[in-house]
Amino acid sequence: MYKMPTIDLSAKSLLMLSQLGIFVTFTYWTSQGLEDIIDYVFPLLFAVSGLALFLSVPNSRMGVTLGVPAFMVVIGLATGEDETIFWAVFMLVMFGPIAYMPALASGDSTLGLDDASRMQRLGILWIVFALFMMLMMSSIVDMAMDGEWTDEDFDEIEYDMSIDSTQQTIAQVGLAVGVIGVLVFLMTAVVGIRTYDHRVIMGNWKMLPWHGGAMAAGAMLIGQYLWLVADGEPAFNFIEIPFILSLVGLTALTPCIAYDTNSGSSDSEE
Repeated sequence: MYKMPTIDLSAKSLLMLSQLGIFVTFTYWTSQGLEDIIDYVFPLLFAVSGLALFLSVPNSRMGVTLGVPAFMVVIGLATGEDETIFWAVFMLVMFGPIAYMPALASGDSTLGLDDASRMQRLGILWIVFALFMMLMMSSIVDMAMDGEWTDEDFDEIEYDMSIDSTQQTIAQVGLAVGVIGVLVFLMTAVVGIRTYDHRVIMGNWKMLPWHGGAMAAGAMLIGQYLWLVADGEPAFNFIEIPFILSLVGLTALTPCIAYDTNSGSSDSEE
């Protein structure tokens, strides 16, 4: 019914821990300020979802991808809170890639996919996840464009946040790096402008999918750092650190494992 994963410092193990870390942070966030009995359901839901994926429980990926949003829709309809339906769509787009990317990257046999289909789906999911994280979960676009933005926590408390001109320049550089990273991944791993081992040769430079992953992860790291040091930010919470590390790990390690030309996880050895 489950499989205990190997915990070490390998890239695959760190990717699984990154996946678990996302659910741990959501469990913590939704467990704050509980008042009614129904409020306890969401922390429990995220905790069970994270453990099910971590322990490779059968059908856990499909259950998390569709089950969590469906449950939120039911709760929204039952309580008359229409905004819950919006959050259900949000969770579908976010947790779908999180649930499937580690398995697709490592070539999990339970997926029942050939290498070509697996890599194609992984490429699409990574693009969706990277763009979603940079545009929705990070305020780096507002940081780069305006230098100020409004954020809202799980208690629906709004914070007016801002950064100075130097930090805004850093945000602009970070955003540019992130966009370039997504484009590099798109060219090397999705569109097909590559050699047999997923390289785009540009003069003396050989661009690989993991280069794009590293750049996108770097952009997210810059965005999260600027969020933490911005004026008007909420009090620092230690749970931000594992969330940032998990986010960076999922973004960077997925292409690193999937397109490793020295392993059998890539379709380049056909």
